[in-house]
Amino acid sequence: MPGSERSRIQHETAIEQAYVLVEAAQGHNDAARVERADREAAAGGWDDVRLLLHFARSLACQDAGADDSGHVEAMSDLAARLAVPSLLALSIAVKAVRNADRRRTTITGESVASLFVGAVVLLDEPDAAAPAVHRVAALIEVGNVAHQLGFWELALEYFTLAEQASTAALDGRWSDIARRQLLVVTVNRCELLLDWSCALAGIHEWEHAAAVAGSALGGDDPTDDRWPPSWVTQYYGQMHLLAALAGNEPHQPAPANVAALGAAIQAARAGDDVRACGLAEGPTQFVEIPLPSCTHLLALSLAARRPGTAPAAIRYGDQLASLRWNDRVDRMAGIRDAIAVERRRRDHEQLRRDLVLDELTGLANRRGYHAYLTALQDPAAHLGSEYAVLMIDVDHFKAVNDGYGHDVGDLVLARLGHIFAGHVRQTDLAARLGGDEFLIILADVLPEVPELRAQRILRAVQTHPWTDVAPGLSVSVSIGIQHGGRQELPALLSDADRSLYHAKNHGRGRVGTLAPSAPEAR
Repeated sequence: MPGSERSRIQHETAIEQAYVLVEAAQGHNDAARVERADREAAAGGWDDVRLLLHFARSLACQDAGADDSGHVEAMSDLAARLAVPSLLALSIAVKAVRNADRRRTTITGESVASLFVGAVVLLDEPDAAAPAVHRVAALIEVGNVAHQLGFWELALEYFTLAEQASTAALDGRWSDIARRQLLVVTVNRCELLLDWSCALAGIHEWEHAAAVAGSALGGDDPTDDRWPPSWVTQYYGQMHLLAALAGNEPHQPAPANVAALGAAIQAARAGDDVRACGLAEGPTQFVEIPLPSCTHLLALSLAARRPGTAPAAIRYGDQLASLRWNDRVDRMAGIRDAIAVERRRRDHEQLRRDLVLDELTGLANRRGYHAYLTALQDPAAHLGSEYAVLMIDVDHFKAVNDGYGHDVGDLVLARLGHIFAGHVRQTDLAARLGGDEFLIILADVLPEVPELRAQRILRAVQTHPWTDVAPGLSVSVSIGIQHGGRQELPALLSDADRSLYHAKNHGRGRVGTLAPSAPEAR
């Protein structure tokens, strides 16, 4: 088996194991196994795996009531380095969930809403090169943020998208992880619908609450031996309450206080506030399974209607519930508007990038190159005084196209673009002028730097594993360089072009330099 194929399989296996550890993090965390996996990922250079392992550590910290901020920040740093849209969205959504948790005790930190909008819009970006399970994980976490914010309709949309994406992955390489993710979606949707329907019951919208709760009922029992026992107990208990809210006789087994709350909900639906109050008293003190916040609020609301409670106090509670609901509706309308605005901004930014970027290599195109030169001529710009120009040409590129085909030729150009981009700074420019002609402008550099940079580029091209693109393929480039002042750039460009021809005429695969404006026969 070729080394690259073996490495790919090892990487995919590491991703798969990382998702297993993410699933196990809450309740069954194996810290030693996570650390071993992280050492292996670091050795393999698999930053995506390390990101997922920090996610697992974060969940384990949450489960233990410990601070997970270091792991959340590590996820953000790794996601920024990877620049994979789905993993960026996942890391931003995790940060948003944590900030939503902490806002109960602090008013500092990034806006949960702005983080949420950023994650949502990132999921619009194509991500075909990444495993499908990364996108599913991000969709689930975005749904969790929406749930935390009370945007239940949005949360349901994202859980549905996650279900569709994981179902589509069931027949592929990631089928085992996709099945686990479907389990998570099932549990999260159940909790979401319970929270939503309890909020509706809290404002006495019993018919609407019944419709929302009923949407969770009627399917086959999804639990099996892959479900952790604690998840089964939680799922059955929450389904018991959803049946009560829908006006159905609960069929799922439930612990004592959960069953009492279900009976209280049924009594309240029937208009028997006295019985509902008596049954809800115990669940306000303790319930055996995790319940969403609006379910606890509904239990308190039912218990508060005991005989003798001042009517004004009951009206006060009802008014607060209505105000909370109306505020939620307004905030959700605002977040939808914010998402639409951010999408328009991204579309505009993408259009602007498309105008100045070469589609094949991702470098600047001729339009981007001219825009860079125009900016350098602005007298108000605070720019360096010394510049260098590197003109680059692919040696015998026609032979690559003729011998291997234009598809391979395009792959060569794309990889060269990636190599060149890795050797420039933000203030520099790397551009494809057309065909196999490239240009690099180095800003604010000393005279000895350009040749050193050109030699590094030459070595990077020579040592690149071109046989991964096509068996027997080798690629080299010739580079012409010139250095001078900013005002001399037009002449530097011409002289660098002449230096390039000097390199090509003297054996190719080398760096060429000529004295400025020195004549060179062609």
